[in-house]
Amino acid sequence: MGFPKNKKALWEILISQGLAVWLLGLEIAILLLGSVVMAKNVSVSGAMSGWIPLSIWLTRGPFALTWWMWTAIFLLALLAINTVCCSTESVRRKKGGLLPLLAPQIIHIGFLLILIAHLVSSLGASKLTGQLPEGALARLPSGLDLFLDKVETGARPNAEVELLSRGNVLKRGVLAPNHPVFFRGYGFYLQDLKMDPFPAAFIEVSREPGAPWALFGAILFTAGTILLVLLKSKQE
Repeated sequence: MGFPKNKKALWEILISQGLAVWLLGLEIAILLLGSVVMAKNVSVSGAMSGWIPLSIWLTRGPFALTWWMWTAIFLLALLAINTVCCSTESVRRKKGGLLPLLAPQIIHIGFLLILIAHLVSSLGASKLTGQLPEGALARLPSGLDLFLDKVETGARPNAEVELLSRGNVLKRGVLAPNHPVFFRGYGFYLQDLKMDPFPAAFIEVSREPGAPWALFGAILFTAGTILLVLLKSKQE
């Protein structure tokens, strides 16, 4: 039993590679236009730097400045639907053996996981940066307290920190260039140190809940692409 004519026509559009190309082209154009909009309105583009979750920026910001992001999200949603439909159709046809069938699906799953990663991060990502003097305590929005115990400069600059909750030390660590400390989904990064007029550290605290999804998606996307290239080269 086949599709009714109108539904079949819609299905052919949804599984079209041409649709994917058009959506990608429109997405790039919208993002380029958005970068121009944000460059002219730096004071309201905090979410673009991760200061607040993107979802809050979108829902509370003026639509005159956020319309391009809403459009980009809508296009990505259509692209995700196109990806799922293409995968469904290729599995339904079952042509070319197991590996040629699996390779595109692995790429599609990786792509969808990357989209999910951005969605998860847009709901809960955050980034705070500030100067913390030696011996000072900073209260974070997460309920944790960050205490800077000691600052050392020289050949191996570092900052010894403690993470506390209600006065109880939960973790001790040493921040250094390219050596962050991670705790409960938060990353603590050392940006700079200074000794004058008092010892202090510039520390960034960030949270990217979508990072594991993005990493797994990128691995699948890369593996699927390599597998597809190898299969194509063998056919030739």
